[in-house]
Amino acid sequence: MGHVLFNALATPEWRVIDDRWIRREIPTSVRARAQFDLVTPDRCAFHRLIDEHAVDPAFPALARGLQESGAEVEIASDGFGFYINRMLAAADLSDLPVDSNRLDLRQGAIVLEFPQESAGCGHCGMCKALPVRRAKARGRRAVYVGDGYSDRCAVTEADVVFAKDSLAAHCQSNGIPYHAFASLADVQAWVNHQIHTGAPCR
Repeated sequence: MGHVLFNALATPEWRVIDDRWIRREIPTSVRARAQFDLVTPDRCAFHRLIDEHAVDPAFPALARGLQESGAEVEIASDGFGFYINRMLAAADLSDLPVDSNRLDLRQGAIVLEFPQESAGCGHCGMCKALPVRRAKARGRRAVYVGDGYSDRCAVTEADVVFAKDSLAAHCQSNGIPYHAFASLADVQAWVNHQIHTGAPCR
């Protein structure tokens, strides 16, 4: 959603800033502040763009099925709860915990906060390996689903990984075992197999 907002509301310079982050020249906090400096703070425009998009259609059934089976479901994002929570509410999933950075519009300004930045390596605002570690510390089997650059730390620590796009390429090139997926319907099929048979789904 960050890219959606920047494509619609920022100047093309936001992509140059993004490339610097991918090269690890700047952390998420510096990247995001520089990018949102290119955007006019307009709550209505933000909401309109967010409401034009939805979570993966298979996600609500997947999340509810996992909860009914006793699993914990958590959203981990190096993005912002401002749009994540709105999209979850639209999908009737407001009860899901969200670990993310914070964005607010106050007195005509965009205010960004990164309360968990110091808990990770400092590159991402919200290190996605943290919820994986917390789950494993509670004796949980950590199944992680991701598709991007900020997911790389988490997949080295998760017990089971589902990956697509650039994350799948990263796993492939670094010998990290993973299940390829196109949509969350693929993850749901694996989960259903686990629940009904207790055997690994290949």
